[in-house]
Amino acid sequence: MGIQVQQLIYSILTLLIAGAAGFFLRRLLVERLRRTVLDDWLVETLGVMVILLMLALGVVVVISIWSISNVQQLWHGIASNLAIEKLANYMGDVWTVILSAFILVLGIGVGRTVSKITIRNLAENRIDINTRTLIGRMLSFVVLGIAIFWILALWHLSIETPLAILGTIAVTFTFAIQDILKDLVAGFYILVERPFHIGDEISIEGGTAGTLTGRVEDVQLRATKVRLVSGEEVTIPNARIFSTTVINNTFYGERRVTLTITLPQEQYDREQTPARILSILREIDEIIPKPEPVATISGYTREAVTLTVRFWIVHGQSGVIADALHALRSAFAEAELTVKESAGAI
Repeated sequence: MGIQVQQLIYSILTLLIAGAAGFFLRRLLVERLRRTVLDDWLVETLGVMVILLMLALGVVVVISIWSISNVQQLWHGIASNLAIEKLANYMGDVWTVILSAFILVLGIGVGRTVSKITIRNLAENRIDINTRTLIGRMLSFVVLGIAIFWILALWHLSIETPLAILGTIAVTFTFAIQDILKDLVAGFYILVERPFHIGDEISIEGGTAGTLTGRVEDVQLRATKVRLVSGEEVTIPNARIFSTTVINNTFYGERRVTLTITLPQEQYDREQTPARILSILREIDEIIPKPEPVATISGYTREAVTLTVRFWIVHGQSGVIADALHALRSAFAEAELTVKESAGAI
């Protein structure tokens, strides 16, 4: 009797020490993992696993304290009174139950972590929070679905029926919203590749409305909102943007301007006239010196000579064109001046 009391005391102390060690290790692990990108759910799950692992080690030590025969007698006594063996047979393999629960919890934790990492990383591409949250949740559901199919495989359940049902639903759903899916796929490409950003000025060619030019206000997963140069805001499906030519007018900071100057024959000199035009343009500080302005002959008639003038300005300084026209008009009073290229709405 005294030996059994001593074994009982040792067993209780062992379990207490194992539990205390488990809680201590859990605290260290949780504090370290919370500094990482892991989701709180997964961190807490790993912390509980540490406690259970230490308690399991404690149980192993307790079993070694008690003789194997005594443990077997105790187990058979409890089993005969509570019908544990019948309960275990009814529920199936207890280990499978534990492993299934572990996979489910781990799947939820990993899914939430993947969602968290996705939302944080996509923020660097200036994707709006709603789109980031949607993509993160979709990836989380994918991870959870993998965990569920893993559990079905553990229980040796056929996954053909769930797969067939999911396949039928997916085909029907895809056929019903195929146009929306085109926009979503195109939107995902735009959000990842970033051919343009919010604030850029773009020109979208084609369509019944012709070429649309405006400033990008928002890039969503289904559509892109653009404020036209005339002031209207239009919502353009991403599938149209994906399938047509898009010109990013503000990708580079410099913009080229092309003017034509038509002079009477008697006022044109092959050497002096181009040099005089370039000299006038160089006096305007806002005109970029590199690339240098150029003035070349582009047309002859019996009465007049046409010169094409090209120079570069910084995007947004549309007033420079007016300054150049005014300066050239002052120097060549009888010339005809025409703006041929302003590289979009500058």
